[in-house]
Amino acid sequence: MNFTEQIKTEILSKQIKDSHCKKAFIAGLIRGSGVLYEKEGELGLEFKVPDEQTAMMISLAFSQLFGYEIREVSVTEDLQNNKDKYYLSISGGRAVEILTELGILLEDEEGVAVDLKFYNEITKKDCCLRSFFRGLFLSSGRCVLPTKSDNTSTGYLLEIYFSHHSPALETCQKLAESGISARVLSRRGGHVVYIRSAEDIKDFIAFLPAPISVLKITELMINRELANKINRQKNCDLGNVNKQVEAVVKMVNAIKKIDTEIGLDSLKPDLAMTARARVDNPDDTMSELAERLDITKSCLNHRLRKIVLIANEL
Repeated sequence: MNFTEQIKTEILSKQIKDSHCKKAFIAGLIRGSGVLYEKEGELGLEFKVPDEQTAMMISLAFSQLFGYEIREVSVTEDLQNNKDKYYLSISGGRAVEILTELGILLEDEEGVAVDLKFYNEITKKDCCLRSFFRGLFLSSGRCVLPTKSDNTSTGYLLEIYFSHHSPALETCQKLAESGISARVLSRRGGHVVYIRSAEDIKDFIAFLPAPISVLKITELMINRELANKINRQKNCDLGNVNKQVEAVVKMVNAIKKIDTEIGLDSLKPDLAMTARARVDNPDDTMSELAERLDITKSCLNHRLRKIVLIANEL
């Protein structure tokens, strides 16, 4: 089970008790995948649900909320994911009435039109807004977590697909009100609201809420941060080692130059002793070399600088 499936399974596992939240959930589900059609002069709507269990749950909700029996269920095979796709249809004389009550259609003297404003009376309460987002993500959302295999890697990504730009932009604004940063991208003739930040994705999942999925992404974030911290420390340590090696090589070359040109015995006794100790113990750190000579690091640095100065003068 991938992470998208985990979130959707968790969404479906939560029972919605209040009728107003049930309506908001169904409205979000339809908004995410619904398609209007006309049949025998009457308006109808078809929308997708993830599986047979969800189809039964939604059919029961329609019966309880509207006294409407969904009889039209179609199943198509999804060859790409090797799963069946389930579609429910609302049609007949009550279709317009139900869709208007769900805030999807507007009806006035001039006729019926789709309300492109997603967030209306049906999402006014906070609990209903969360239910709406659960339905919306269930029908048209996906979430990908970072993986690394075969030298390919993916980052954090959560996205929800929309057929029109205005509701996608409105969704970004609604998420921003909850402190979640999202952007809109045009793709495949539609528009995608996407989130790249791990923190914002975690906040979105918590907003639904889907606490088990929040724990999973939090655990991944902690593990990745720990791994990155270890790598940064390794790189830092390696950089320090490289600097130390370069310094030792530079010092040994300076000592060899002095030995070749004027001989180490021409140096003051303390400098000659330090020079020989450095050449004889190239792997010693500054602390180890200072301890070997029974002097302080400050004194050792002072002597080594003098040796380099003499070599430069030569």
